[in-house]
Amino acid sequence: MLTSCFIKWFFDFLSFPIDIRNICVFLAPGFSTFQCYSTYLLAKESTNRHDAGLYSALFIAVIPSIISRGCAGSYDNEAVSIWAMIHTFYLWIKACNTGSILWSLLCAINYFYMVASWGGYSFLINIIPVHVLGMMFINKLNLKIYVAYSVFYTMGSLMAMLITFVNF
Repeated sequence: MLTSCFIKWFFDFLSFPIDIRNICVFLAPGFSTFQCYSTYLLAKESTNRHDAGLYSALFIAVIPSIISRGCAGSYDNEAVSIWAMIHTFYLWIKACNTGSILWSLLCAINYFYMVASWGGYSFLINIIPVHVLGMMFINKLNLKIYVAYSVFYTMGSLMAMLITFVNF
């Protein structure tokens, strides 16, 4: 609901008259588009190949469960949160590849958005440490991953505790 309000406020700021009902109806299809693009970015960042990104965007666009959560009028938190999850994974891979504090911080901010939008945030906070643990086991842990994980986990956990149902 907060996302819909921010979109409404943004359009009001631009003096573009749009009804909140229209925003609510088209929120899920809009975020389904973002899901496809974030999946493209995730696959491209993971493989360094554009065709892998295009194929993964195609595959996520035709998954029936994604389509059912992204149809017009389906005003549910899953359309927003699935995008947030995929985009957090993309930002995590980007942070690991670059070792940049900025990408790690963006990943933590996107994780906070995921926590605020859906209770399935536990998937993210479990998979990312498993990825780091796997990198430790195969002896691929380096300074870039260490920086990415340190910033992400610290900032992400602190921001997640601001949400009332997470708390301490």
